[in-house]
Amino acid sequence: MSPVLAPERGALLSVAEAAAKLDVSPRTLRYYEELGFLKPARTVGGHRLYGPADIETVERIGRMQAIGFSLATIRKALRYRSVQDETGRRSVALDDLRRLAADARADAAAMRARIATLRRELDEATHEAEKLDRDVAYLDARLAERTAAAAQRAAATAQRAAAETHRKTDVRDR
Repeated sequence: MSPVLAPERGALLSVAEAAAKLDVSPRTLRYYEELGFLKPARTVGGHRLYGPADIETVERIGRMQAIGFSLATIRKALRYRSVQDETGRRSVALDDLRRLAADARADAAAMRARIATLRRELDEATHEAEKLDRDVAYLDARLAERTAAAAQRAAATAQRAAAETHRKTDVRDR
């Protein structure tokens, strides 16, 4: 996409103009700014103004997202300037591309190591949960036994009380 000039401000575009030109939402532009990908100029009133470099950055982000780059890799890629080759195509210099690939490999290895740690922790937590399940089953069985015994004692006590009441009634009636 080539920059479109807003006549009243030279090459600077408002949020709405830049969003329309780039086919993204204004919220996306603000999000990229929150991530530190963009640093648009500001009017005296605080409104964002996007220049050609900002437009190019958003286009680069779009291309990287289209090929599946993570935001972490995109953040690192944006540290390197893209250069235009003899065919007019923009790309990152070869040495920068090597550094970016090494960074991405290191990030992937670190993420795999974190996943392995989390799996170990999950296995340990699962084992602990299984032990707790056995404890709960034992305690539930003991609780059921004691509840049944208490119910039997209560029934026996009620029977004795009823028999005593009946006996007292019989004694009075005689």
